[in-house]
Amino acid sequence: MLSEQRYEEISNLLEKEGSVRTITLCNALQTSRETIRRDLENMEAKGMLRRIRGGAMKLEPSPNKNLTYTSFSTRRDQNLTHKEIVALEAVEYISEGQAIALDSGTTSLFLAKAVKARFRSLTVVTNSFAVAQELAGAEGITLVLTGGVYRADEEAFVSDVATLIFSKINVDIFFLTTCGISVERGITYQRMDEISVQNKMMEAADRTIVVADSSKIGNNSLVKMCGIEKVSFIITDSGVSAEQVKAFEQAGVRVAIAKERNG
Repeated sequence: MLSEQRYEEISNLLEKEGSVRTITLCNALQTSRETIRRDLENMEAKGMLRRIRGGAMKLEPSPNKNLTYTSFSTRRDQNLTHKEIVALEAVEYISEGQAIALDSGTTSLFLAKAVKARFRSLTVVTNSFAVAQELAGAEGITLVLTGGVYRADEEAFVSDVATLIFSKINVDIFFLTTCGISVERGITYQRMDEISVQNKMMEAADRTIVVADSSKIGNNSLVKMCGIEKVSFIITDSGVSAEQVKAFEQAGVRVAIAKERNG
């Protein structure tokens, strides 16, 4: 296979998955690690991708460019591997018997899947219809759905009605997803009505943990929710750069990098 053909195959995989591991490329293209390494170096030099430890990821829009709305169904299929890795790391911070809040972000859906597989005594509060569908009937999971005005393109309940329950309950951990997070601009979202429920979830929780794949790190979306000083720490994947980690930690926010897991 010619190098140009490999480049096209790699680009197609990145467009579909958001990120891809070197071993996956070796198997898919039936070639050596050394060849894939050279391909990734050449493609990065051409501005076709971004290399990360153990593979590569699709180039994301530069900071301050992420201002257009992308639906839940579209976002759900982006950066699948990294979202799953982040979710599997996040469950390590949960204990049986706790109450957690999950918002309507796509990473919350991956976290719901991980919670369902692991815990047998847990309360989950959410405004996400997608999360509720995942957890409905799960053994040992007490599911609390906020209600509110249903927004089909987000598969979630929004509006002030969806916030009313949080004055009545206490939550141990709120896992906050985001469209972008940066030291300078804090936590940002695509639309204004997304942040009202998240703010109330944060107020009801003992601590807030950001779960975000590395494509969100350093990016800014349209609407600011809060500064980074409001969160306990950030869980992300190995695609985050050392410079980004250093900037957050200098601002007083720890960054936990999720471990890659076999299979």
